[in-house]
Amino acid sequence: MSMKFRKCSQTITFAWMLASHMVLSKKRNGILLLALCLCSLIFLKSVVPVRQVGRYSKWLPRPLPRTESSAQYFVLARDLEIYMYSAIASYNQLRKGDIGIVITSLDATVQHLDCCVLLDHARLFVTPVEEHFFYHTMDVTILSRIHEYFTPGYYRARQYLCQVPEIGRIPSHATLKSSSAPCSTDLADYLPVHTPTQFPGGLAVCAKIAHSGGLDPEKVIEWFEVQRLLGVDKVLLYDMGNPVNLTRVFRYYQNMGLLDLQPYELPGYPANRTLMEKDKRTHQFHHDESMAVLECRQRMSGFSYVMSHDLDEFIIPRRDITLKQFFKEKMEYYQDSAGFYFDTEFFIYNWGPTNPEEDLMLTRYRKATKPHWECTKYVYLPARVLSSTTHSIYPLHPYTTYRIEPEEAVLHHYRRCPDDVWSTCFPETIIDHIMTRYTDLYSRVLTVRQATGVRPSWNTKK
Repeated sequence: MSMKFRKCSQTITFAWMLASHMVLSKKRNGILLLALCLCSLIFLKSVVPVRQVGRYSKWLPRPLPRTESSAQYFVLARDLEIYMYSAIASYNQLRKGDIGIVITSLDATVQHLDCCVLLDHARLFVTPVEEHFFYHTMDVTILSRIHEYFTPGYYRARQYLCQVPEIGRIPSHATLKSSSAPCSTDLADYLPVHTPTQFPGGLAVCAKIAHSGGLDPEKVIEWFEVQRLLGVDKVLLYDMGNPVNLTRVFRYYQNMGLLDLQPYELPGYPANRTLMEKDKRTHQFHHDESMAVLECRQRMSGFSYVMSHDLDEFIIPRRDITLKQFFKEKMEYYQDSAGFYFDTEFFIYNWGPTNPEEDLMLTRYRKATKPHWECTKYVYLPARVLSSTTHSIYPLHPYTTYRIEPEEAVLHHYRRCPDDVWSTCFPETIIDHIMTRYTDLYSRVLTVRQATGVRPSWNTKK
């Protein structure tokens, strides 16, 4: 209940700030009245009894006519405009004796939903869903919900939780349905339930989405080899289709066991939407991109530490130690931490290489901005985190997050000038030579170049 009252408080505070700038008292009163009405709706929703008791029935499989969908890697719910990507077992924030299943989706519905969970291919369990995590494009959740309610027509990155009592039967498949509809009898409408591999002490990277040839294979090789030097055990990357030369690089690291590739797509409408720069200012772009970030948190939950950053970013300790050692030291000091944020140094390709004689991109470009809080990234402990988005961690109670001082570690971000954001592309800069300490990086990269047929292009376009 307290969460609902906090949301009401946020709404009234925002409305009061807006009303305080209005001269006419009628307009002020109208704004405040609207806020109180919204809070009343939130309160009524919070006190309406929620149907928590599930029900069991015998599983009687029967194929049904297929719902029309062009999606290959998502399952379209039979009676809903929800594209479901995965169903992953979860053990955070559950009622005692329950098994949790988090369904990650792109969702365009506003209906009340149920979970249908198949147990041991023999029994069906039906229960109301619970909200696990909904991604929002606004910082104030209640305002984002209001915006979404009045602007339908796009898919939201959402995660639903299905809680299943532990009765000795293993959940094998799950799907979503509207509360008024029966569970589908067609197994093709269900997602297989995935149980994450446990890797105590392990370090993983959620590297987001690779798509449409936007990556330089040479730079990707350098990125992977630095991650290996830093002690990374696993990289999870979502693949939307890439050129052959980049695919060879990915296959090399897949064969090594370092990289896991998950196929990805943008289902539903519009059919021609992309993750290219031209779509970056749309709400749909952020939901399409963020769904992979949300899903990776669930899929990598068996690791002790998970970082989330792109293939042009590196978390670099100032001391010559691995990231595992660095995080372990920080956890000994910050014992209530759910994760750590890092300031960013931007290495801008537009400035040209400081050391053009070098053969590696990471040692050619050494001029950077001073470390500062912009486009920050992080590492988190999955067992202490509800979810994460591109730049934020959402810790579980009673844990918190900390900001690492730039004298201890920073995020290196190699890119072209973000002239649509920066007021100037020539801020105060420093020269950072720290990447030269990896003396065997060149020989490692050369080995991969020879194995994959990649040659550096030094094309600085992203």
